[in-house]
Amino acid sequence: MASVRAPRLVLLAGVLAGVANTALFPLRNPEQVALATDVYYYSARAALRGADFYAVNPLGQTGFVYPPAVVLAFVPHAALGDPLLAYALQWLLNLAALAALAVLVVRAVERAGVALTRFDRALITAAVFLVGPVGVNLVMGQVNPLLALGLAGGAVLLERDRDTAAAGAAFGLVALVKLFPALVGVWLLRQRAWRAVAAATATGLAGLAVGLLAFGPDASVTYFTETLAGESAVASFADGTDSTAPYATIRRQLAALAPGLPASWLLPVGALVLAPVFAGVNRAVGDFRSRLVALQGTLQATLLLLPLEPFYAILVLFPLLALLYALGDGWPRRLLLAGVLLLLVPIMWPTITTAMAVLPAGVAAVLRDAATGLFSFVLPPTVGAWLVLAGCLLYQHRAATERANGFA
Repeated sequence: MASVRAPRLVLLAGVLAGVANTALFPLRNPEQVALATDVYYYSARAALRGADFYAVNPLGQTGFVYPPAVVLAFVPHAALGDPLLAYALQWLLNLAALAALAVLVVRAVERAGVALTRFDRALITAAVFLVGPVGVNLVMGQVNPLLALGLAGGAVLLERDRDTAAAGAAFGLVALVKLFPALVGVWLLRQRAWRAVAAATATGLAGLAVGLLAFGPDASVTYFTETLAGESAVASFADGTDSTAPYATIRRQLAALAPGLPASWLLPVGALVLAPVFAGVNRAVGDFRSRLVALQGTLQATLLLLPLEPFYAILVLFPLLALLYALGDGWPRRLLLAGVLLLLVPIMWPTITTAMAVLPAGVAAVLRDAATGLFSFVLPPTVGAWLVLAGCLLYQHRAATERANGFA
């Protein structure tokens, strides 16, 4: 049986750092408090009035970035008539989603044959609720906890029935909201889960059709021609890589290594670089652990491909936390543990700024120069993501090799 000491230490570090980060985040970034929920609330209010909800920008920072049909999900928020009540509703939904997610993580570990103590169950649950990426999502009032539950639920449904339409529908709903989870289709295709693939596709298309019928063609045209274009242009680093920018993405490395690369090429070139990773992490799916590793690798590579911030790590808590316990001792697990530590305890530019404030001037200057050089090329959470992927790739290589030798 694999040792539980290392997972316990990593999760404990993640929880302690997460509590501190969640307390400091709204103090450092008061404009981020309820930011996401405010967008949902005011966009839904505009939709109910028949106004252009893509034009709503209540705080001057961001607007509605989802397909038109998704605004209907926030009508209950708008019906409350108060953004503070809407924020409270989003908190309740997110806390319920996190509770369900914790249950799925614990059950996944036990399904892998690992007997958890009461302390380990409590630690996993605490991690799901308290690690830094989760805290940021809660402070902002994001929908990501619900999407994380959708991804986990889809995986669990697929595991119960190897090709279920219900699993595909869960994945399709998540992909309808954020679009990029559609790359989970790679994992579904590898398992030949044709009904799940069909259901996911049908769910996504049905959602787009609902938006077209409910709001007419103009809203859909705006989404596809303006909103998506704006989102894809994020983290283009046209003026050079920025050490203070929060995006944990392969785009940073591409921009640093090929500064003349057009912004429109970042996505396809990134996909080309990561294509072998998507293939490698899905190399083996013959048992429960391999399927969890394949899902983790697929989700982790997807997050690297897009210009996303470290708080999106919430979307991989399942199966990431389960794998800490489910994998046996060895290099795949060691790589995973190191990667998880960097993902759950994200060291970002504000961390460096805080450290510089308490250090002697000379030491602070050296730290600033070193961090500027490093962060311009790669952020620590990105290193963590690559370490997790390395662990997944090594595990899948060994699993595929053992299976091939077994049939030889």
